[in-house]
Amino acid sequence: MIELENSDFISSIYSISHKNKSIISISGKSGTGKTTLALQIVSNILTSESPYKGSCVWLQASELFPKKRLVTLYRTAPEKIDYLLKSIFVFPRRKPFSNYREQSTFFDDLGAILLPSDAKFMVIDNISHHLRLAASLNSDIKKRTILYDQFFNSQLFPLIMRCLNDNIVLILLHEVSFDPASGKTLPFFNKLYSRIQAVSITLSKGFKSNVKKMEIVYGDSSNGTKFNYEIKDNGILRL
Repeated sequence: MIELENSDFISSIYSISHKNKSIISISGKSGTGKTTLALQIVSNILTSESPYKGSCVWLQASELFPKKRLVTLYRTAPEKIDYLLKSIFVFPRRKPFSNYREQSTFFDDLGAILLPSDAKFMVIDNISHHLRLAASLNSDIKKRTILYDQFFNSQLFPLIMRCLNDNIVLILLHEVSFDPASGKTLPFFNKLYSRIQAVSITLSKGFKSNVKKMEIVYGDSSNGTKFNYEIKDNGILRL
């Protein structure tokens, strides 16, 4: 059973990932707070010590960096806003990737890109969006399988290894879809990501209510915890 501090579950999530050298995988439908949670983890850790330390590389795979959300989270602490806006490096700088080919080219070149020496995090939001679209254009199952394998072997795995070598916590945000076989809502191509050692966070909300639930699992399904949460101006709060 994962034990999380009620008052600081964000730091607990980071500690589990950092201690076990695991990525943080966040999945959920639109509106459940995936990007807010990732932003909260990064921001809280980078400003947890005085003077503030560390930086983050944020990849806009399909979603714009949430600058307005960051400002709202820390509107009572302008010094944190200033530090975070200077210490979160956004790529591509102007807009998210336009397609899978553009994303693939960037990932292929990522190994040669010099990252900040004090980088603690890398966030990719949303890593599977363009892969999903590219796969949908292939009706041939074998071609789709080759595409998935190429993505994992030439893009995702080298990225994971670089983050491990550089002691960077990698945070992946995922789209989800309903899986008829299991009767559950799962991240896109869940089997691909099941190969990765991760702190898996699933965000959901009731169909007929606004109740939101967070499930955090590390390792096997018995090593996890669930709780309700709400999204406020100052971030995600555990109930």
